[in-house]
Amino acid sequence: PARAPAAALRRSAAPRAAPAAIVPQDVFRRVGSRGLRYSSDDWLANIISLPSSRVLKRISFHLCSTLAVCVVAIVLELKGVAMLRLPPLPHTLLGGFLGLLLVFRTNSAYARYWEGRIIWGGVMNTARNLAQLAMVHIRPINPLAAARITDLVACFPLALAHRLLGKPPEQLPPRVFAALQPSPGNNAPAALCRAMRQEIQDVQAQISSDQLDLRLELYAMSRRVDSLVDALGACERILRTPVPTSYSRHTSRFLTIWCGTLPFALLGPLGLRLALPATAVIAWALFGIEEIGHLIEQPFIRSSDEELRRLHERRARTGKVDAADLNTGLYGYGLPVETIAATIRDEVDSIYGKSWSAPNMAPRVVNQPR
Repeated sequence: PARAPAAALRRSAAPRAAPAAIVPQDVFRRVGSRGLRYSSDDWLANIISLPSSRVLKRISFHLCSTLAVCVVAIVLELKGVAMLRLPPLPHTLLGGFLGLLLVFRTNSAYARYWEGRIIWGGVMNTARNLAQLAMVHIRPINPLAAARITDLVACFPLALAHRLLGKPPEQLPPRVFAALQPSPGNNAPAALCRAMRQEIQDVQAQISSDQLDLRLELYAMSRRVDSLVDALGACERILRTPVPTSYSRHTSRFLTIWCGTLPFALLGPLGLRLALPATAVIAWALFGIEEIGHLIEQPFIRSSDEELRRLHERRARTGKVDAADLNTGLYGYGLPVETIAATIRDEVDSIYGKSWSAPNMAPRVVNQPR
């Protein structure tokens, strides 16, 4: 089979530029690959940045519609056309049920987010184990095979992130594409796992039958490849299985009706002056809770490099940092899978001790099954 030149593989495996080249050092140190953690001292900045909140922007039409109903009710009462008032008891009774619905909806979305993070943590641990086993047990007897396996392991998170973001195959990272020459197929992560198994099998064929300890270690490596396949399937399950639509629709309808009739229940107890601001605050809080559940339901998102680059450009243009952009950070609305994948890749490369320097190594040809 045809093999790609080793120079191409070395170029594809070259380390990325540090994120500090994209954003200022102080900003990157604060945001970093771990995301921005909330502090009790941030309350003032959070209040000031409320007008530019992404959640507020997404619920603005729903919120304005509810406030429009409140304004109409107030105007009709001021002009003496009609007194559209309701007793507050129905809203009091139904408010508890609405709160339970919103809690269940948000918790189910957060469970998907947290499960996704656990899966990616497992990918990190498995990648470390595979790289260390390749270094300790395979490199002494076959350095090229060890280099090939660690390269495939480093490519796996990159390919997994690419698949979860729904990018087309032609946009695969160059390193992944080089590792799967001549064609990565339609499922690059699965093709990488298949290539790992083949490399491990080839090493097993090279050792004698009396090297039982080494055979057991190679078997353990093969089982860890199983873990990567399981992680791929678990991520695809989260990606392709949304929260049931009927549940989301019922919650949205219930919330819209409850908030839409809330002004008529508040006009009596609070009067014309306070009904509008009270409706605005209550509707903002409830719509925001519902929208957070929608935001994190699909937890796999692009990294924040573009947002941080925009922050850098705005800082260079205006001389100040936008608090809303800074507070977005990583993990603001989901899992930045590209950043997590790059962290795992760098970890594997550091275990092997790369910058790559295997002049005679060429990637194995892996044909994706139809």
